Amino acid sequence: MLIALASCAASEAAPSPTASNIAAPKGWIADPALAKTAATAATGDKVSVLGSDAWSDGSRGCYAIWLDLSGGAGPVDAAADGLIAALSKELTGVKIRDRQTPVPAETGTLAFAFDKPPYHGKLRAELTKTGEIRALACMWNQREPKTCEAGCTTMLGAVK
Repeated sequence: MLIALASCAASEAAPSPTASNIAAPKGWIADPALAKTAATAATGDKVSVLGSDAWSDGSRGCYAIWLDLSGGAGPVDAAADGLIAALSKELTGVKIRDRQTPVPAETGTLAFAFDKPPYHGKLRAELTKTGEIRALACMWNQREPKTCEAGCTTMLGAVK
């Protein structure tokens, strides 16, 4: 579902229908090709993409992808498990750690760190009872990990 986490390839892109309103850190630029790649990868049988944004600072090895998804209606804990399962299936070899899952409720926040060498990153997703998921995945490679992680932490705090 979020196969774009490991795919930072460029392609033709169009602006997303909804925007994240997340401010990118200094030096990061909008990356519509990455946003389109992520949206295409996330679209599935029961999932539609309402919006996507992406940013990168390629010279430092920093990347962020925001997706607004719809179609996963059901209990939030099941949606959290589904998102983790989809990520693990699509990204063979991804290791999820430090998982914070919402207690069974109507809405909640899912957060975790992940590793898929050479990338390390974090994901934060807001899950709703209507099945909408707003998620930001932010990742970095070995070039400037501390700088990228600091930028990611700021961006992840803006996910609502």
